Amino acid sequence: MLINLNQLSPREQLIYNLIPPGHRQTITKAQLAKLSGLSEREAREIIYGLIVKHGLPIGSSTEPSGGGYFIILDEEDLEVATRHLMPRARAIIRRSRALEKIAREKFSRQLKLVLDGE
Repeated sequence: MLINLNQLSPREQLIYNLIPPGHRQTITKAQLAKLSGLSEREAREIIYGLIVKHGLPIGSSTEPSGGGYFIILDEEDLEVATRHLMPRARAIIRRSRALEKIAREKFSRQLKLVLDGE
């Protein structure tokens, strides 16, 4: 999917233009917020939209040596960007299942928070 960056809103363009290329150069949420004048939450939500809605290749790294956001340029960047996603997804599913159990045991209520097929 090719996107014309002119189709982005001014805030989306601002955030996208602040994100450096490649996983060896990253920018944190705090840095994005400071440079853009937006809150960290707004910056994170815009990045989510840039990836999910617009299909832009933005990765994030949780590496201790330099975590943050970056533009994915190659397969190495893609590997860095996806390395932490599965452990985070598993942790979210475990948390969801624990809340389902609490709802049953403490409130006699059936919740379905985990996606089907999990």
